[in-house]
Amino acid sequence: MTTDQPVRIGVIGGGFGVQHLQGFGVTENAEVVAFCQRTRDKAEAMAGKFGVPHVYTDYRELLAHEGLDAVSIVAPPHLHAEMTAAALENGLHALCEKPLAMNAAEAEAMLEQAEAAGRVHMTAFNHRHIPALAYMKELMDGGYVGERVLHVESRWFGETRLAPDQTHYWRHARELAGFGILGDIGVHVVDRLRWLIGEFESVWGHADTFIPERKDDRGVSRAVTVDDNFTLFGRLAGGASACIRLSGVARKSNYQNLEIYGDAGMLRFAFDRNVEGWIRGQLWGARGDTRSPEPLEIPERYTRGLDPSDPQRAQGEFIFAALTRVFVDAIRNGAPASPSFADGLAAQRVLDAALHAAEEGQWVRV
Repeated sequence: MTTDQPVRIGVIGGGFGVQHLQGFGVTENAEVVAFCQRTRDKAEAMAGKFGVPHVYTDYRELLAHEGLDAVSIVAPPHLHAEMTAAALENGLHALCEKPLAMNAAEAEAMLEQAEAAGRVHMTAFNHRHIPALAYMKELMDGGYVGERVLHVESRWFGETRLAPDQTHYWRHARELAGFGILGDIGVHVVDRLRWLIGEFESVWGHADTFIPERKDDRGVSRAVTVDDNFTLFGRLAGGASACIRLSGVARKSNYQNLEIYGDAGMLRFAFDRNVEGWIRGQLWGARGDTRSPEPLEIPERYTRGLDPSDPQRAQGEFIFAALTRVFVDAIRNGAPASPSFADGLAAQRVLDAALHAAEEGQWVRV
């Protein structure tokens, strides 16, 4: 690409697509020129809010938009493989939401197609750019907890799936979502542990569906065919043991934590929306003669440009924007980007194994 030409982006999907639009909106050398959502009035309203000039209700028409360079896919998982394949056939670079696909076979095909096409590909693991978590990565790489990780504890509790009168939609159907809470938020935790520590070798899982039935938008009762609570145990490379608790039905909760215990120290990360300035995350550590974990100050280089007074906006314009900047820079420089489809595939293999383990009631190798 020429140095004075912006990367022209198309975004497919509303909902979380807001964060994609926010991220690209503040990314240098990027321009969102087209937006797609199935409902025309919603698509036009979203496009108008973000100043996007072209609106579509059929993603195939968006992909054929003249002069488009790349696409951001924010659709339900059962459409990811189909949309990505079509984007690559149109010569476009692709950023795709997580989980990358419905299963590892689909994710592997997506990676192979993107590599064969020579296009930049990324999986939207935006949480890597939470300031406290990014600093945790730096400390882990520097050996803060020691040479060997022994044990990992992680919990992510929310109440997004708690209300019994919540309308049945695609997230409640296995054939559309692939997974329940495991794929919705658990995939972020899996990616964190792979990124911070190493690969999963085997897993054990237990799934619950505490609200087994919901009414659709026509008032018809339909079965919920995915989990709303999941417990995952894992063995990681190097022998580390991991315990992960995930819930979308934890009343009055909106909290994440991650504790890593090594042979010389420990680190604790928290992302608690009830704490002032929560968008930065919090970090504690202990090593050597320290008797208990102490708060660790996050270096300014990880928070530069962050306005914590408006966390909803910061999620898109700061955290997600860190991801879109990597994507755009890679396209402009002809370089690979991370987290890539390879990271999405690796996480997908863990999800597949965990779901199989829950169904079979036994440990499963990844």
